[in-house]
Amino acid sequence: MKTIRDPVHNLIQFDLKTEGLIVRLIDTPEFQRLHHIRQLGLSFFTYPGATHTRFSHSIGVAHLMKRFVDRLLADEGARRAAPGGERLKEDRLLAMAAALLHDIGHGPLSHAIEAVTGVHHEAWSRLIVTGGTAVTRVLEAERPGLAREVSDVIGRSHANRAIVKLLSSQLDVDRTDYLLRDAHMTGARYGALDLEWLIHSLRLGVSVPREGSVEAEVGLDLEKGLSIAEDFMMARFYMYRHVYLHKTTRAAELMVQHLLLRAAELAEAGALTLPPALGAVLALRSRRDPEQAAEAILGAFLTLTDATVWSAFFDWQEHPDPVLRTLSRRLIARDLYKALPLPEGGLPTDRLYELHEEAAERLRAHGLAGLDGRPIPGRYALFLDTEETIPYKDPYLLPAGRRPAETTAGGGSDKESGASAGGAGGTGVGEVPAPAKDDARARGGESAAAPADGDAESTVAVWMIDREGRAVELSRASELIRFLREHRHAYRRVYVPREIREEMAARLRALR
Repeated sequence: MKTIRDPVHNLIQFDLKTEGLIVRLIDTPEFQRLHHIRQLGLSFFTYPGATHTRFSHSIGVAHLMKRFVDRLLADEGARRAAPGGERLKEDRLLAMAAALLHDIGHGPLSHAIEAVTGVHHEAWSRLIVTGGTAVTRVLEAERPGLAREVSDVIGRSHANRAIVKLLSSQLDVDRTDYLLRDAHMTGARYGALDLEWLIHSLRLGVSVPREGSVEAEVGLDLEKGLSIAEDFMMARFYMYRHVYLHKTTRAAELMVQHLLLRAAELAEAGALTLPPALGAVLALRSRRDPEQAAEAILGAFLTLTDATVWSAFFDWQEHPDPVLRTLSRRLIARDLYKALPLPEGGLPTDRLYELHEEAAERLRAHGLAGLDGRPIPGRYALFLDTEETIPYKDPYLLPAGRRPAETTAGGGSDKESGASAGGAGGTGVGEVPAPAKDDARARGGESAAAPADGDAESTVAVWMIDREGRAVELSRASELIRFLREHRHAYRRVYVPREIREEMAARLRALR
């Protein structure tokens, strides 16, 4: 028996005879790299205790997958009644392996580097699993074809929909662990769920996603589990509001995104020599198909950790480029940009352009400019941040054309947030959008865009299972969830250096 002490789950144990695969996967170099990737990226700027890693989270998710599956297997009647329910037993180890490896593709600094390269961590995870790595060899030694199956579970395309939903849905083992772990490590107790009752309430049921078909659903007992389902959604809402989308954390994330973008620009112009691995990864941003190009540089990607990127930031403090130098110095000194709310109703894109240029000129007036006295580019003087989270998303909220067929799982990481997990995704970085583009997000209006691929699993409904084994969608069973389903919690902010905070605040007030 392999026993691991964990601050959230206490004792995590894997039987070496029946679950030895999990221990062998933990021992691979690719998984050990996760010791050096923080789970919450830059949240330690806000919550000093948030220094836990993807390593501990991933082991926690594998542990929860084991407990969730074993609970469902114990209900023999429901298992036999649900389509494919009997497959849970034979796919138990597959489910645990996919849970362990679901985040193995995370790069440094959480989602910040993804916003620059355009390659989602799930794509890296699937490459690592199937790309001839030590992880691939361990999986294939266990059973030929297992690596592809694990990749399919991570990618939500595996035929066993029950284990796909256990790993990727609105109430899954990933979210359960990161809510508990992030709440514990930050000290923000919003995610302190009643885990034991949640597991006790787990059930298998069936839904009818379309006429003539029946699908297995993983859910909670309608009578025993309704309150814990509501608690779960409220915990997620409050963790996003107070942790994942905290204004200080978002300031740091946006600064890192723009810092990496500037480094890539300078490298392309021949004005900066990047460390080889970092240079190869940042160069993906200019590729037509960055995910396809990522396969050729997988080895380089696997050498990147938080430490290697922070080492570059320390080196760039003396670089002659004022943007690279200033952003690096500010990050290291925790001299972060300050948040200012956008006027109610937002701003048109052309007015945002004016604010960018005005911020750059005001910085020059404070003596913060290039060596030649020219202002820094406006996009580095003011950052736009338009984030929103919905506590409970379901197929009814998806734009037409993007809705899954009735209640089936969507395809295509929040964690949140968006946002991700553990940690929210950003609005992206780069050139400010051209005024000709009618940018609803910049104006502070509702986004007309469809959900990002990484957020697709959040559209899967949460199911409550009644006494007859029928699945009832959560918002139909809970008045609280019906209210939350329509509640979009939005943040419309700009971030500017502290030297011009008051001036820009007055400028924004004048625009209201």
